[in-house]
Amino acid sequence: MKSQLNLSEKILIFIGFCLSEIGYKFSYQKMADIFKKYYQTHHSITTLRKEFSNLKRAGLITFKTRYHRPIPILSRGGRLKITPHLPFKKFGHWDNKWRVVIFNIPEIDRLSRTILRQKLLELGFKKIQKGVYISPYSFFPTINRLATELGIRQYLTLIEAEKIDREKSAIAKIWNLNQINQEYQDFIREAQETKRHPFWSLEAKILEQKFYEIYKKDPHLPKELLPSDWQGDEGYRIYKEIVMSY
Repeated sequence: MKSQLNLSEKILIFIGFCLSEIGYKFSYQKMADIFKKYYQTHHSITTLRKEFSNLKRAGLITFKTRYHRPIPILSRGGRLKITPHLPFKKFGHWDNKWRVVIFNIPEIDRLSRTILRQKLLELGFKKIQKGVYISPYSFFPTINRLATELGIRQYLTLIEAEKIDREKSAIAKIWNLNQINQEYQDFIREAQETKRHPFWSLEAKILEQKFYEIYKKDPHLPKELLPSDWQGDEGYRIYKEIVMSY
């Protein structure tokens, strides 16, 4: 399975979940062999030693004594580093209204314009054309406050609407829902086809990362606006099952 994890994450996962599978007999060569087998990546012993030292220096790896031998273990910070954290995207109940933000901010205020755009995206708004963003959720008070603080409120028009022409198909196109749904389906299939083995945590972490990337793109729209075969809920169920599996 192709890994999207960097080397430091791989080492932390190995230390945190795989040492028991080799009787706590830590060696850089064994780590290199396992990474090559399960991640299809080659890392020299020198590279592994250097990265291990960096992690130890950063306080992510510490040691404990087991059978009179020092054994590397994860510190609290190291464990948190590889604990999955999905972005919070629960926006609450939908009141069947749409919020549209229209702005034309002068170039002299481009920094404020950039801050506004970033905030709109953070709140789940989607750009539909230059200076026009849309969302089903009510964040106008937040936007109004930010724009006022930035001194650009006079360049914004906030519109609340109850209907969008060809609503479901338009929303699917704006948020690229079909592509996201296909990615959920691919994740579900890959998770179901991946066989568990003694070093399952190595592949579980890759699956978790893949789900995270999809979840991050998912606009988490109201169910009424999603395709009838939406796979997001099933993907999340499988993701939680993976997280609890090792």
